[in-house]
Amino acid sequence: MAIKILIVDDEPINVKLIEEILEYEEGFQCKSVENGIDALALLDEYNPDIIILDIMMPGMSGYDVCRRIKNDKKHKFAKVLMVSGKAMIEERLEGYEAGADDYITKPFVDDELLAKLKVFSRLKKTEEIDELKTAILQLFSHETKTPLNGILLGSQLILDTPSLPDKIAEYANLIKISGERIHDLVGKILLLSDLRNNRTLTVTAQSVKKYLQRVASHTNESHPESSTVRVVCPTDFTLEADWHLFHEAFQSAIGNAIKFSPPDEVVELKVSRDKSIVVFSVIDKGPGIDPKDQEKIFDEFYSPHIKNHTKGTALSLSIAKEIMLLHRGHVSVESVPGNGSSFNFTLPAASVKSKQIPD
Repeated sequence: MAIKILIVDDEPINVKLIEEILEYEEGFQCKSVENGIDALALLDEYNPDIIILDIMMPGMSGYDVCRRIKNDKKHKFAKVLMVSGKAMIEERLEGYEAGADDYITKPFVDDELLAKLKVFSRLKKTEEIDELKTAILQLFSHETKTPLNGILLGSQLILDTPSLPDKIAEYANLIKISGERIHDLVGKILLLSDLRNNRTLTVTAQSVKKYLQRVASHTNESHPESSTVRVVCPTDFTLEADWHLFHEAFQSAIGNAIKFSPPDEVVELKVSRDKSIVVFSVIDKGPGIDPKDQEKIFDEFYSPHIKNHTKGTALSLSIAKEIMLLHRGHVSVESVPGNGSSFNFTLPAASVKSKQIPD
């Protein structure tokens, strides 16, 4: 399918130059208009992938046209390449503030223009695919909830039947457990979708040491035969974050560490800080993660035959990644196969206010 280019420029010589550059390149389809008003009128009919937009035009400036395009949800994936005869940083910044994706100055360098257009085309397709993935996940989740509730209710009613034969009870319990797993998956899909739609954080202040101690105590009580969880927090301080969401992210790594660590080993919940960052770490002595998988395990659609840490985590690590991004932080993993892993949750100190608590 051809990449649709809309050229918006009141100088015919500039339009002709761009058309000549693209003439011998396969996969491009061009239309041109002389002003911003005509460009906006043509958007719905032509549906361009990329708009090459001159800044200085009569009637409506390129900045104003760019703002109108970027505020139109029907064309939110269209890329805007702003064009000017000047190379002033103030002009570039104003273009970026208006929503421009990039900037190029006249006279054009043919190869540079082509390279930018090809990058924009790939980026637009990637964004469209990502939105489609999210839409499919949302549809699956909503359409699954009603029949799933029926399965869970029905299996429980069977299990509550007096004098139930053992074999039927076994099958009913299997149905219930499987339904609960699907229910958990649906909940994670909906949460992931919510996070990617810029969910609003509910920020509260909390003692870091007390939070870690509660988590460790609860985990040790819930898994008495598993690894012991120990807190390493040299100094206490309060931290402002969405603790409900942060715990969702942090708990995914803790559950993973408990699941795959030997019972006689210790899982550490460690916090460290400096002037710029606060880092929460879950450190275990499990089997570790293959280096080639370490960057990919946070992608919800990456599902190779990964052993050990990522088996059974489903969307948990993707959710953890999105939660940390909402906090302007990130999650990462350090792991050596056969020698354990450290999942690190990093928050920028500038975005999360902290206050020292005296010993």
